[in-house]
Amino acid sequence: MNENHFFALFGLPISFRIDADQLKARLLDLQKTHHPDRQDGDSIAITQNASLINHAYDTLKRDDSRAAYLLSLNGEDIDLDKSISDWDFLGEMMEIRITLDDTDDKASLNQMADEITQTSQALADGFDHAYQAQDWISARDLAQKLQFVGKLHDDIIAKISEILQHHTDDDDLYV
Repeated sequence: MNENHFFALFGLPISFRIDADQLKARLLDLQKTHHPDRQDGDSIAITQNASLINHAYDTLKRDDSRAAYLLSLNGEDIDLDKSISDWDFLGEMMEIRITLDDTDDKASLNQMADEITQTSQALADGFDHAYQAQDWISARDLAQKLQFVGKLHDDIIAKISEILQHHTDDDDLYV
């Protein structure tokens, strides 16, 4: 396996389960060390290093992108053009998507976000098990589902943010 990988950059073992606090602390250390204002030399290379650090952090901090990255390190890339074949999973996710599109109720959206977080955690646990067992078929399937659920979670959070920005409750103005 290539030693020039994101885990090595952050001083982490190659594993699906990572210490998020350690990842964040290492990011801050790397950003201080490699900040363009603190570097002399080739400005393009310095900017590329800073960009690489940020990209590596973004990849490792999320379960969905970390799973896909781990698979790629093992030569097991996810085929994003391939459809998810688990019809029960797709049906459940489509119901949530329809509800998301049809609701502007913050409480309902928060409940959906909680449900999706639980689903994501179950998928992450399954991926971790499949990855450790080198069950690449299951790991690819679960990584693809993690990406689907991650996007849905992002959309739910975006809608909640949109509602909070556009709808202020007058009762909150008076204390």
